Amino acid sequence: MQNVALIPSPSSEIDRASRPRTSINMVAAIKAAQVRAPGMTLTQLVIFLTVAAEEGIRLNDLGARINESQATVSRSVSALTETGLRGSQKQGYGLLVLLRDRDDGRGRRAALSEAGHRLLVWIEATLQGRWSAG
Repeated sequence: MQNVALIPSPSSEIDRASRPRTSINMVAAIKAAQVRAPGMTLTQLVIFLTVAAEEGIRLNDLGARINESQATVSRSVSALTETGLRGSQKQGYGLLVLLRDRDDGRGRRAALSEAGHRLLVWIEATLQGRWSAG
């Protein structure tokens, strides 16, 4: 198998020229997510974006994919759903929905809710520089 470089060469003029704008757009996208979901943690944002990339992902697979414990994934996913964390007075963000796994009745899968899809559109547009975080 041939080795493939996954990191762009730092000497590339195109990469160097586009970095500042890309970084600014990325910061704006994170701010846009935080404006629409105040208090969202970076881990929750990573989970949200991972679910957006793989809608219907099993929660067990989600933890492995982002290298987080099942406890962290479970708490974060709960906070991202409508109901929020059990025992907490704070309502969830309503960005994810949990679905029963068709293959394993005990398993759960995560998908974006309508509000999650709207936030994803906003984040993607912000990353492309079309909208601001405000």
